[in-house]
Amino acid sequence: MTTPVSLSDVADVFLNLLELTDTKKSSASESLVESFLTSLSTGANGTAPTAGASAPSAPATPPRFDASDLYGAGGRPRETDIKQDGVSDCYYVATLGAVAERTPNQIKNAISYDSSTGTFSVKLYKNEWDWDTMGYKQVTIEVTQQDILDNLTRRGGSTVDNNPGTDGPIWPAVMETAFAKMNDTKWSDGLAQGYRSIEWGWAKDAMRAVTGTTGDVLKGMQMFDTATQAEILYMQVSGAMTDGRPVTLSTDPEKPDFWADVTGRPTQDGLVDNHVYMVDRIYKNSSGEVMVELRNPWGNNNNVGEGKDTASAIVTVKLETLLETKGLECFNVGPRR
Repeated sequence: MTTPVSLSDVADVFLNLLELTDTKKSSASESLVESFLTSLSTGANGTAPTAGASAPSAPATPPRFDASDLYGAGGRPRETDIKQDGVSDCYYVATLGAVAERTPNQIKNAISYDSSTGTFSVKLYKNEWDWDTMGYKQVTIEVTQQDILDNLTRRGGSTVDNNPGTDGPIWPAVMETAFAKMNDTKWSDGLAQGYRSIEWGWAKDAMRAVTGTTGDVLKGMQMFDTATQAEILYMQVSGAMTDGRPVTLSTDPEKPDFWADVTGRPTQDGLVDNHVYMVDRIYKNSSGEVMVELRNPWGNNNNVGEGKDTASAIVTVKLETLLETKGLECFNVGPRR
């Protein structure tokens, strides 16, 4: 169907032709008549006139990650989805794993996906007090597809960057990216500052960021002997885990006293120093000793050269040894949901 031409269009075309004539912009191969006909077909501004809505834009490329990639086959986050690689934020990803394993809805409720934009939204808590809610300030961080790809390039805390060709479970990358973004003052120049900001921290701060509370920090009570300290911690931690609360264990470098070598007491505890582990179990062995079963957020080994090296991420240690060597910093116990 021929597009109707208005008088205003004709007037605009003649003005354009006058400009072409005055400035000698007409090419030798195109006459004024030809220019006039071309102008009528394209409109005064050089674009074809349209009736009604503008032409639709090209369809966007489908996003690589969507809601179906968040979790594994079980449809819930698990501690086995964590694999710390290139970012020194064991305190955060170990906390993510502990929360995911014990209170998975805390993770699921924190993440939402917008299919119209391909963007994930993550609810986290800042270290700012909100008097309206009488709690830490909750913020919503938008995580784009490019943000997630950037996390994978940095070899973040998910297993996706370790398994080429897979897209999930992507929730650890989404949560880690949101944490870095929350700690970055200028997103537009990339998240390098944010990732630097989240390296090396405290488990209680990670627990606050994820759950809105720092949780309970449990340490050995120095006025008692190590066997009694182990018994007290056993009652506290086992009670918390029975109640379904997430627990992490933070380590310090060992500081055995002078008599350790003389009396044959251990000087190493078998754990990575200045590290945070997920606590899977605490129990008493057949000898009545308190044992702690831990999962290393490295995800594939606990090779530290301290006598308990294993190719598995799972390592079991005697709690009293941690106390004797002073390798135990604390347990951090999160809230029950």
